[in-house]
Amino acid sequence: MIKKIIALFCVVTFLVCAVPQLSAGTDAKIVITGVKPTELSPGDTKEILLTVKNAGSNDAKQVTFNFLESQYISVVGPSSVCINSLNGWCSKDVEITVHVSEGAPSGSHAIPVTCTFSQYDSSGSQGTVTETMPEVTYSIVFMVEAGAMIDVSDVDMAELNLGEETKLDFTVTNIGNSPLQNLVFSWNEKEGVILPVYSDNTKYIKYLDVGESTELEYTVVADVNAVAGLYQLDLSCEFEDGTGGSGEILNTTTGVFVRGETDFDVTFSESSAGQTSLSVANTGNNPAYSVTVRIPEQNDFKVLGSTASIVGNLDKGDYTIVSFQVTPASASFGETGAAEITRQRQFSEGERQRTALGSNNLKVLIEYTDATGVRRTVEKTVPIQFMAMSSEGPQLKTNMGQQQSIWQNPAFIATIAFMVLFIGGFIYYRRRKS
Repeated sequence: MIKKIIALFCVVTFLVCAVPQLSAGTDAKIVITGVKPTELSPGDTKEILLTVKNAGSNDAKQVTFNFLESQYISVVGPSSVCINSLNGWCSKDVEITVHVSEGAPSGSHAIPVTCTFSQYDSSGSQGTVTETMPEVTYSIVFMVEAGAMIDVSDVDMAELNLGEETKLDFTVTNIGNSPLQNLVFSWNEKEGVILPVYSDNTKYIKYLDVGESTELEYTVVADVNAVAGLYQLDLSCEFEDGTGGSGEILNTTTGVFVRGETDFDVTFSESSAGQTSLSVANTGNNPAYSVTVRIPEQNDFKVLGSTASIVGNLDKGDYTIVSFQVTPASASFGETGAAEITRQRQFSEGERQRTALGSNNLKVLIEYTDATGVRRTVEKTVPIQFMAMSSEGPQLKTNMGQQQSIWQNPAFIATIAFMVLFIGGFIYYRRRKS
């Protein structure tokens, strides 16, 4: 048994001594282990970080990379990068700057790279030995994505009035890195409230260069019976990039506001007994809520009593009449009777003529809440002619009062009756005699 164990030990020892010792990867070997970033777009100029590693145990010196140009990608600046020394199994980062041409098509594109270096071999029996290694060729692969991008940067006018023709303009901009061609732009409002007139909803653009903008103009009308508020427009733009890429479709949305405002017509109705009546009509296409008619302070007129009248709601087409005690600002409100008549007579003839021609304009404010809940104020100017009437009014009223007071006097009535009887008897006597 002991003899067998000794024989086995001798065999194992022989085998170990007979097999030479082998080393894995003693020669220096330069490899590129990392590239960041690898995704580029047409027109990009970016810094690229390369991670370089010596995959051997021997040191490498004068490691030189020469970057060659491809059809669409080139190196900006020096086309060679040198590393003085790179120890075995060590890594180092190298930066380069590349540029992608604007016409680069989508897909993968590579830059050819050659590498030359020398190595230190310290395992030789003669000491350190320098050896020039053969040139190695690599390829750095980048993925180029189509840089076609569309931006609808401006929508004007974004506010529409019901029933009115309005210019609606869209500004389309190519914010990508490649030119676009054969663009088809269209929009749609699904409720049918906003529609184009004089054309359809589609516009064509043959070519749009990088950074270039174009304006697409439509004439639109909002339905007169629509409810005021915000409406969504669905925008669609189909295009091809200038590099020969396939057609793409951009779908987006924007908002258009249909305004809830309305308009009014105010006219002079009549003026009597110190009251000036105005007719107020809602002539717009939207209802008006909580309408208040107000006479503001102004130089030519004064208002006795309340300066505002609450009307309520006025649907489109409705009208109402409001009255105010409006007088000329030059009239004295404390004088009555003869003093009032005297002041009225002091108006110059030129003032009377100016009034008679209707050149006196009364400012009227109409306050209301529109269909979107916003409180608004509309100012109107109403020509009125009551000044001349008011200047004669007190005198006429006084004369009528004097006439009434005369006829109410019994003595005056008896005198008139006696004279009528006397004249009648005289006429009868003459006819009888003749």
